[in-house]
Amino acid sequence: MTNPYGSGPHNPPSNSGGFPQPPQSSYGGGLQYPGYQPGQQYPSNQNFYIGYGGVQPPNNGLAIASMVVSLVSVLTLCFWGLGVLLALLGVIFGHVSRGQIRRDGTRGDGMAMAGIVIGYCVLGLTLLGIVLFVIGLSMPFMTGDFYTTM
Repeated sequence: MTNPYGSGPHNPPSNSGGFPQPPQSSYGGGLQYPGYQPGQQYPSNQNFYIGYGGVQPPNNGLAIASMVVSLVSVLTLCFWGLGVLLALLGVIFGHVSRGQIRRDGTRGDGMAMAGIVIGYCVLGLTLLGIVLFVIGLSMPFMTGDFYTTM
């Protein structure tokens, strides 16, 4: 691109790619814009996202399944072993999904952890219920009342 006004002492020819040079001072040194360096390359904006959060990795499907199955196991705890089976599946899905999350970089670690914690709580409550049931059944044998009530 050429300068239509020609080159003079105050307008030296530039090779700036179409961008104007900073104005020159008549006192010798050129005026500089703040932060301007001739020939400086500015970073591209390819790393900046438009919008609120940009592109985020998807949620891990097993993490969602772990949390949902563990929450359903709480509701089905009294259905003769269905709650225990679902809690066990929630714990397994949670551990597998946490491994996938670490490996793939997907999201959902909190959901996987919630599924694991809820699943272990349901399994612990089931174990406590079984222990109390066995103790309740064995009480007549422990007190000696078994032979007198029959």
